[in-house]
Amino acid sequence: MFYAVMFHGKYPEKNIIILALITAILIVYWQVQKFDFINYDDQIYVTQNYQIQTGLTYKTFIYSFTDVRTSNWHPLTILSHALDWQLFANKAGGHHWTNLVLHIFNTILLFLLLNAMTGAIWRSAAVAALFALHPINVESVAWVAERKNLLSTFFWFLTMLFYVWYVRKPGWKRYILVFLCFALGLMAKPMLVTLPFVLLLMDFWPLNRLRINNGNNISVASVAPVEVKKAKWTALLLEKIPLFVLTAISISFTVYAAKSFGTVAHFGVIPLSQRIFNAIVSYVIYLKKMFWPTDLAVFYPLYEISIKQMLPAVLLLLIVTVICARFYRKCPYLSVGWLWFLGTLVPVIGIVQVGSQAMADRYAYVTFIGLFIAVVWLLADLMRTRILQIVAGILLVIILVALSITTFYQVAYWKNSSILFERALHITGSNFLAHVVMGDELVQQNRIDEGIKHFKASISINPQNPANYMGLVGLGHAYTLKGRNEEAITVFKQALAINPNLDEAYYRIGFVLSQLGRLDESIAAYRNAVKLYSEHPLYHSNLGNAYLAKGNVGEAIKEFQAVLRIQPANVVAHNNLGMLYMNQGRTDEAMKHFEEAIKIQPQFANAHYRLSLLLKQKGLNEKALYHLNEAVKINPEFGSLKN
Repeated sequence: MFYAVMFHGKYPEKNIIILALITAILIVYWQVQKFDFINYDDQIYVTQNYQIQTGLTYKTFIYSFTDVRTSNWHPLTILSHALDWQLFANKAGGHHWTNLVLHIFNTILLFLLLNAMTGAIWRSAAVAALFALHPINVESVAWVAERKNLLSTFFWFLTMLFYVWYVRKPGWKRYILVFLCFALGLMAKPMLVTLPFVLLLMDFWPLNRLRINNGNNISVASVAPVEVKKAKWTALLLEKIPLFVLTAISISFTVYAAKSFGTVAHFGVIPLSQRIFNAIVSYVIYLKKMFWPTDLAVFYPLYEISIKQMLPAVLLLLIVTVICARFYRKCPYLSVGWLWFLGTLVPVIGIVQVGSQAMADRYAYVTFIGLFIAVVWLLADLMRTRILQIVAGILLVIILVALSITTFYQVAYWKNSSILFERALHITGSNFLAHVVMGDELVQQNRIDEGIKHFKASISINPQNPANYMGLVGLGHAYTLKGRNEEAITVFKQALAINPNLDEAYYRIGFVLSQLGRLDESIAAYRNAVKLYSEHPLYHSNLGNAYLAKGNVGEAIKEFQAVLRIQPANVVAHNNLGMLYMNQGRTDEAMKHFEEAIKIQPQFANAHYRLSLLLKQKGLNEKALYHLNEAVKINPEFGSLKN
């Protein structure tokens, strides 16, 4: 039945269109398979998310439903990253391929959805092509951390397809599938909270389910290709109540997650008036980027907006709204497309400010579909004659080619963090986050002095910015590498004054104090880091080393065990526990850890050597000699210990 909804009618053009869409996407995005992870959010989702690195396990499943460190509640997204890590580990290309495949599926589903609702093949294909190739969608596809956007959109389209199936023959069995797909979408990203409202728009057009008192008909081509039972808007609204209940639950989970991790900005930090001004101007900037997408960046910082800047934006939005309302009967797709755009942006437009961005390209992934529909259907209705249709077809091809070329070059900026954030600095100028990431990249390249300049530039852009703790942590780390330990501690404490829940700052303070031999203070700092984030193996490992330096072997063992609880394949923790158990005479336990370390890393010379000593104690001389020879083969220095 669902197949019939998607492939209503037998048109060979569909297969050609789908093949063309897939080919175009692959050509434009093929290069992503060679890209790196990005030093912005990819860490918390993948590269430093040790919970997903054990693969799809029961423990990972539980974690996915309880994690809030990403400031979202999206268990399905977490599980998808866990599956990717199980398949590809730290090979970024595999993770990028998953994103690309999801974008391909989304494009095909969008085409099939529009065709199922309207019966219009080529208009649906045009909208799908714009969606597939528009440069603003590069961020969602080329950024591994934006898996949530792609995955949630996949279920967005599935929900709508099942809704079309339900509308053809309403019944609770069909409605359950709508409900389940919507729930799965919300578990991928809460962006779907606006979907019930979009379904109401679809009831008006193109499904034509709404009974209008002063005339039941709307004058428009390509409405629902089958008969549907009309109803009043109150009945259609009541029909969506189960979906609104899910929406309320998702919103409450999301707000809890954002507040738990401290990413929701208070009105004392960003006043309501400034948020409203930014939202209005952002709507207009999004419109501009749809028609001229040449100044795209990974991060757009918030800036002061005056009334003079805001008023022209208000005027433009009002004019478009009035025009769409004026022709809501003759051209209902204008009202539907415009309201789709305005409405789906509401959760991310900044009234509830999560993060420090003014806007983001990724938020346009679903919202631009409304604009694409409005523009394509309007132009198709205007091009009535054969000649005009040919001209429109040629113009569409030219536009798609231009978009493809622009998208191809936009994709290239996502190759690595340095290229991406250099581009952001070029586009946006005073961009505190771009300076932080560039500083991190330079420090990793041992260009520490250059990195320090970027960190200081980030902090100086807006001294009152609550996000300045990011630059301060980077600056403190750079000072540590330069041996400027006391300055580093001062800077880390400044970061903690801004964000008291900053576990990384406590960890780095602990590291500096341990280097200075101030072990009691170091242990206290490490314990604060562990208290704030108990699932970071490095925190437990360094705390264990600090306890060991203090001679507290029992506490050290507990910390190394915690490391293995989080990261079972941590060879250093296995080796450390092996040596501690060996010193305590707990031979069997020590041997198990050395054997596990060798199993994980066969070239671990110290584990081979220690295991050989224990085997010799047990009289297993042949095995002992084998491991001793392996240790010498890996590290000849162990040869001096043979006798």
